[in-house]
Amino acid sequence: MTHYLVFGDSVTQGFNDLTGGWVQRLRESLTLDDYVYNLGVDGDTSVGLTARFEAELKLRLSTEGNPNYILIAIGSNDSAFNHELNQSWVPVEKYQSNLRQLIKTGRQYTDKIILISPEPIEQSKVDPIPWEPNLSYRSELVRQYNQAMKAVAEAEKLKFVDLFNLLPPEYIRTLADGVHPDAAGHAMIFNLVKDVLK
Repeated sequence: MTHYLVFGDSVTQGFNDLTGGWVQRLRESLTLDDYVYNLGVDGDTSVGLTARFEAELKLRLSTEGNPNYILIAIGSNDSAFNHELNQSWVPVEKYQSNLRQLIKTGRQYTDKIILISPEPIEQSKVDPIPWEPNLSYRSELVRQYNQAMKAVAEAEKLKFVDLFNLLPPEYIRTLADGVHPDAAGHAMIFNLVKDVLK
């Protein structure tokens, strides 16, 4: 049986989709012998993920010689602009450094690691963020962090799911709060992830 460990933030967690989000769709698309672990944490950044990554990884890896896949979907919260600090929450250089650390740790356990980019946002609804007025999501910053993850994926020779550029234009209409997709948006994400896993 194959184990899929999916790390990320609230979108990975499935927020705003009563059917469980794109990770639940991945679970339903696989065989009953496969395990999918949703390790998304609301509000997480690459800093938080780096701190919890190995401990959560060790608990869920297949130890019977079966394949393990690690999917890392992080970056939207890293890119959030902090008005007090006048910079992104996690600077882009630190974000890339954290990604490289995650990959280095993950490779101790499997060579099947996939990076999944930050998703597009609807800036008019989240600049500033209503539930975090000191922060703003901005499309240009999300684009920069997407490019930063893509550069790491290319340098590390890893598969990369470019959600930022490949999600269809109608994805934006699924973002009621400007960030979190509804069921239709999660289905769009799942279709892109599924194609890479094939």
